[in-house]
Amino acid sequence: MLVPAILESPLYARYALAEGRPSDPMGVIDELVKIRCSQLSRLDPGLRVFATFPEAGLAGVPATARKEQAAHLLDLVSTDRVRVNMVPAGSILAGVTSPFQIYKLRDGSRVATSEHTNGSIVVNEARGIERLQDLARTALGSALPVDDTLRRLKEITDE
Repeated sequence: MLVPAILESPLYARYALAEGRPSDPMGVIDELVKIRCSQLSRLDPGLRVFATFPEAGLAGVPATARKEQAAHLLDLVSTDRVRVNMVPAGSILAGVTSPFQIYKLRDGSRVATSEHTNGSIVVNEARGIERLQDLARTALGSALPVDDTLRRLKEITDE
């Protein structure tokens, strides 16, 4: 339901983390925001990120966080390192019950992670990775084309 953590802006990350960790003091949340928002810059600059997520992940957050996040995504896309496709409002990804990521490793093999309320699990068996790849293809097939996604992000920044 959310923008992937690696692509989050500070206000968006702060909102998401505070909602997901209601017992933590805001000082802890703010430290986690710094870590989360620095993840992409700490990775190999040649790494490319492709993300598909529901527009509802932007629509359901406070306006200031939503606008900052949309602008942040547009900035990331302009670097050619990041590509995003949003699943339009009103659509659901019924088969996707938690966020997941698929990684292609240097040796060409693949590994995945699936996020849950209490942490992430690593998926490295072929059947599990294939299932997640199928879900990713289905999500991408349900998403807006890149140009329409970028147009919608621009609209959000101008609200």
